[in-house]
Amino acid sequence: MKIRLQITKDRDIRFISHLEYSRTISRAIRRAKLPAAYSEGFNPHLKFSLASALGVGVVSYTEFVEIELAEPVEVEAAARALSKALPRGIRVIAADAVETHHTALMAQAAGAEYRVTLPYDKDISAAVADFNAKETLTFKKAAPKKKDKVKEIDVKFYIPKLETELVDGNIIFKFECKITATGSMKAVDLLNALNETYDLQLPVEMADIERLRLYRMSKDGQRQLPMLMNNAVTL
Repeated sequence: MKIRLQITKDRDIRFISHLEYSRTISRAIRRAKLPAAYSEGFNPHLKFSLASALGVGVVSYTEFVEIELAEPVEVEAAARALSKALPRGIRVIAADAVETHHTALMAQAAGAEYRVTLPYDKDISAAVADFNAKETLTFKKAAPKKKDKVKEIDVKFYIPKLETELVDGNIIFKFECKITATGSMKAVDLLNALNETYDLQLPVEMADIERLRLYRMSKDGQRQLPMLMNNAVTL
């Protein structure tokens, strides 16, 4: 069996990398003494996975980890054991059992909901309306690990629609971002694309980015929340 857990990446640890986040969870699984399965070979490793990589500086209330087990466990007991083994900054929200042959967690993540807040008090409704009306919007950025090459991103493929509101000197962006087998798009890239296209001068370096939800898609194209099964235990 597998156990799937909804966990967080709180503000205390928002600036650690995805790799360190993953390593922290791996160490907690061992400390919790869960009967986790290991791969075979010269250098065996724990069989666990995360639903989708999270950028440095991003807070999330909706990360998911799936752990393959060598023997069955009681879900709530296992979730509580892992919760106690995790450091401050990662909390277990809920857990459920998943059959071993069930579709892999990473293959199910289809999109995420974000909220981005930054200090800004100008009305950008015209820019947002134009963005929402566009069919495509190309943004160019340096390709990872290949700074001499440029990667082109169709922003509208990943983020079809934006919603914004001004609250107490801050602008709040709300949007959904598609996740595909080949990757997704970062919220900071969206902000940079808006600056480049509309000359908004958004203070991107001051953005407070929160991932609110991850979701999967049904066979008929309907969004499904949450990514747990139907018998989830809430902690």
